Amino acid sequence: MLLKEAISDYLSARRIEGCTSATMENCAYRLTLLQRYFSKRRINRVVEVRAQGIDDYSADLSRRGVSQRSRAAYLSTIRVFFQWLQERGKLLVNPTRDVVIPTWNEEPLPEPPLTEAEMASILDGMPRRSVSDLRNRLHLELLYGCGLRLTESIKLKIADVDMEHRSLRIAGKGGKVRVLPLMKGILGALKDYLALRRSLLKGPDDGTLLIGKTTGRALSETMLPAILRRVAKRAGFKCRLHAHLFRHSIAVHLLQRGADIRHVQEFLGHSSIDTTKIYLRMVPGRLKEDYDKSMPMIAVKV
Repeated sequence: MLLKEAISDYLSARRIEGCTSATMENCAYRLTLLQRYFSKRRINRVVEVRAQGIDDYSADLSRRGVSQRSRAAYLSTIRVFFQWLQERGKLLVNPTRDVVIPTWNEEPLPEPPLTEAEMASILDGMPRRSVSDLRNRLHLELLYGCGLRLTESIKLKIADVDMEHRSLRIAGKGGKVRVLPLMKGILGALKDYLALRRSLLKGPDDGTLLIGKTTGRALSETMLPAILRRVAKRAGFKCRLHAHLFRHSIAVHLLQRGADIRHVQEFLGHSSIDTTKIYLRMVPGRLKEDYDKSMPMIAVKV
């Protein structure tokens, strides 16, 4: 039986079983790649496929940059396919029976965080010549120092800021509210910006904290990438800066300084500790210290 025909029969059977369109697309894609790989090596019949050939295919995927997780998914699909053929008498032996399938017990790590020195360089290098500059500096202070999601920062109201108690009220995902401490750098940036914020307004003041210069209303998420490109160029960074990079950088910095994982979970507003645990893998051999001592205190000129 030709491998191409066997794949077609298998996909038809899976479709009759009621597999979702996404599953069907994945199976078809993975098995078609396999068939093309063997066809180039003049292996066209099912009985000609050997375990060594499957191992060679796995190695070829790795050489082409396919991740361990993706290779595991490819090989699992291939194993189920050949098992299906064996169960229907098309093969005496499943060639994938002894093939080692890569395992992935952990989610891939996020991109490398910025260092504390790099964050200090970014914040110290922010211009302060206009109210827009002051707003941009405050925005980055909030994204990093409070670990905010971009949407959380855009939705902030002046009423969410408690200058007296140095705290910030955040309405996160699912309406979950958390209260965060405001560090010295953020407080200074807040005072500078709030002194001139009203000059950005066009029309009624709805209390939104971050105001766009052009619209005179809430700052748009689409404005930040251009701002960050200028920041990166000014700081001489080759990496792409984006809002979430600041958030996961502060998570790593807190853990490096000994913050308890549960405190970091609350700080970031993660609903599950499993989401936060990935950062532990980026901080080997960390020490346990008090949370208050773990917040990076970056000296920013105010």
